[in-house]
Amino acid sequence: MSTGDIVLEVENLSVTFATESGPLQAVRDVSFTLRAGETLALVGESGSGKSVTSLAIMRLTPPAPLVTLAGSVLFTGADGERRDLLALDLDGMRAVRGNEISMIFQEPMTSLNPVHRIGDQIAEAITFHERVSNRVALARAAELLDKVGIPDARRRLSAYPH
Repeated sequence: MSTGDIVLEVENLSVTFATESGPLQAVRDVSFTLRAGETLALVGESGSGKSVTSLAIMRLTPPAPLVTLAGSVLFTGADGERRDLLALDLDGMRAVRGNEISMIFQEPMTSLNPVHRIGDQIAEAITFHERVSNRVALARAAELLDKVGIPDARRRLSAYPH
């Protein structure tokens, strides 16, 4: 994939929550395009739907009938295949999420479990998606920590997040 190719195209994404008072539309007809090499920031007031939009794209919202998703989220993977994330079954989405697409939500410090070592948590995702040994996954985890600017990445693998 070259810079400028469309990676993610969100078209008319709507998210509706079922409540005791009836349907509540939290996101209404959101559309945007993200190209390779671009960074996208969702900006808005508290409660404007930024997190709900991101959770819907990643299919991390509660399932129907609690939440209804409408529209399309077209993702072009590394293989060049374009697929609608909203149409994938759970196994198909698991294969994409964390392996080809990921997001950092508002509180990244709460994303790691404080009772497990940092390296083990990152390696778990790597072994799941890449089917490699734990040793290889830990080496890759150190590379990733180093890549995002975490100092002394190898030592941090055995640390606990807090």
